[in-house]
Amino acid sequence: MRRSTARALLASFFLLPTFAPSAALANDLLETYRKALDQDTTLRAAKFARDASIEARPQALSAFLPQLNAQASGARSRTRVEQQNVIIFDPGQPPPTTENGVNTFGNDALSYQVTLSQTIWSFEAWRRLKQSDSQVALAEATYRSAQQALILRVAQAYFAVLSASDAVRTNTAERDANERQMLQAKKRFEVGLAAITDVQEAQAAFDASVATLIGAERTLSNARRALGEITGGYAETAEGLTEEIPLASPDPVSVDDWLKVAHDSNFDLQIAELNAEVAKKAVGVAYARHYPTLSIDGSYGENQNSFQSNPNTSRSSIGISVNVPIFSGGLTQSQVRQAAATRDQSLAQVEGSKRSIERQTRDAYQGVISGIASVKANLQAVKSNRTALESSQVGLQVGTRTEVDVLNTLRNLYIAQRTYYQSRYDYLLSVLTLKQQAGRLTEADLADIDRLLLVPATR
Repeated sequence: MRRSTARALLASFFLLPTFAPSAALANDLLETYRKALDQDTTLRAAKFARDASIEARPQALSAFLPQLNAQASGARSRTRVEQQNVIIFDPGQPPPTTENGVNTFGNDALSYQVTLSQTIWSFEAWRRLKQSDSQVALAEATYRSAQQALILRVAQAYFAVLSASDAVRTNTAERDANERQMLQAKKRFEVGLAAITDVQEAQAAFDASVATLIGAERTLSNARRALGEITGGYAETAEGLTEEIPLASPDPVSVDDWLKVAHDSNFDLQIAELNAEVAKKAVGVAYARHYPTLSIDGSYGENQNSFQSNPNTSRSSIGISVNVPIFSGGLTQSQVRQAAATRDQSLAQVEGSKRSIERQTRDAYQGVISGIASVKANLQAVKSNRTALESSQVGLQVGTRTEVDVLNTLRNLYIAQRTYYQSRYDYLLSVLTLKQQAGRLTEADLADIDRLLLVPATR
């Protein structure tokens, strides 16, 4: 059942629309994402963190491999021997300096030693090796989670730019419409068909739309900088979405199926579970310090002296050593308790992650369902407000509507347009978020959205 559900989730949500011959497809979203793959500092940091973490296994394995060390030292010494009527000679050296029964002579000493140690068995090293498998899996899951998070972050930043562009475009249109309405009100006032209050209302609406447009332009500038922060520089964006995007329901349709797949494939949950697994094995590592270790140790060394009265020596040894920990001042017991507490903490975090992911999956699922209804309702609101504006403008001409009525319907129309545009981005982000929760978010999902974008006519 889980496998069939997982295969179903790989199907795209999107049914690609049929474009008019004059419409051009965009590639900017995919290009932006590919720039982010190279330039995003968060993903790069996650990659380096993964590369650092996977070194846990070779480090743990090294405890079972031979340990070879070499030491060398050299020293020059000067010796004074106080003994009456006795002269100490070194046949290979100049005669010593003798004065008042004191013999002074020197010696150059050189020594080196090579030691080899091979662990035969260590419970601590063995359990640390088993723990490293979980650490490597944790590092990989963490990096995969960062990859999926980048897809969603790029989409969010990209849609923020498109949404801000929509706001600038609609606010510009609203300002121009208010300006025309203001000029019309002034003309009507001049010929005695309108009161001064109508002119003042139209002027106030125009001034407010100018201020709103300034704020929208600033928002667009900030959104572009936020996108550039991810891509490492300026990124082109499309003109926007096609007027009506396909609104596909989640597949599979049951939220329980999504919850099952999220339980199996969500990377954040895998990270929490692997953290708990690492913490569990850490308890075994700490407790293993109570056990003895067995190793083979061998060494070879030589001492060479320039003073022939000090003989040159060499030595070699090989043997088996057993190290039995008896008492370490309570350190081992404390480390076991510490590891156990960390394990319990990570288990509690696993349960918290399960609850959080279930909530987020349900929320994303409901976001897709409600997003479909919201987009449809907001589109209808645009059409209704456009009709209402036309009626108000006709009513103003025949005297059944006032200037205030026209200004209100005009404002309502542009509010409805901005809400409609934003609802489409919210729907698409809910789709991507749901796939992320299920661990199925890929570059192909951005490609599906990219086909719904239009290149600006100026390109």
